[in-house]
Amino acid sequence: MNKTGIKWTNKTWNPVTGCQKVSDGCRFCYANDLAERFSGSQAYPNGFKMTLHPERLKQPLNLKVPQRIFVNSMSDVFWASVPEDFVDKIFDVMERTPHLTYQILTKRPERMLAYSRKRPFAHNIWAGVTVECQDVAGRLDILREVKTHGNRFVSAEPLLSPLAVDWTGIDWVISGGESGDHLLDPAIRAARGLVELNGNRWTPRADRIDWVRQIRNDCKAAGAAFFHKQWGGITNNIAGNLLDAGIWEKYPSDKIKP
Repeated sequence: MNKTGIKWTNKTWNPVTGCQKVSDGCRFCYANDLAERFSGSQAYPNGFKMTLHPERLKQPLNLKVPQRIFVNSMSDVFWASVPEDFVDKIFDVMERTPHLTYQILTKRPERMLAYSRKRPFAHNIWAGVTVECQDVAGRLDILREVKTHGNRFVSAEPLLSPLAVDWTGIDWVISGGESGDHLLDPAIRAARGLVELNGNRWTPRADRIDWVRQIRNDCKAAGAAFFHKQWGGITNNIAGNLLDAGIWEKYPSDKIKP
């Protein structure tokens, strides 16, 4: 397991690596770039092709202090290529460690829903989907149907459009802008970024601040915790995460759903 710079979690756990792009948010996937850069290494023997790491399954059993664990930051638990019996083994470990909070984020909520109907998520397993733009907002409706005793959450990162959605039934929403070297290209930055480059300074794009402000306000109205991770830029958090002169980094409570 690894410590991570991802602000909303404590560690990442990757019993599976590799994935396949499914929507526009995947276009400049950091995980793809990282895995291909170190292809052939012990961590990524097959680059970004689907790879099971059974030797990593028991890693959480060594953690005694409660903390948040992002599951498969370098893959997707509910990618169809991941065998269901291996998904079962991942869930076995999560259920054996109720003092840890597991955050599962998918762009494939249909399989998450189907799996939850067979095996409802325990209270320490948070079910999440990525909603990067209005075109994939239908993932929210599927997430609401997931059978879980834990929290439901959404990652609106990289945020690529305004989101006019109802956050009812969602416990936590994370927003964030895209980051990476590709944003040095003005055309890509104009199409996908929440930031602009003024000389050497990365700043929030004035005409897109309202995209994040609307999410914050709509979350408040729906009773969802709101976490603004970053505006994005060439590197993570280079433009900070101030919104209306404040830091918005709220977490949901650890409530158990009936």
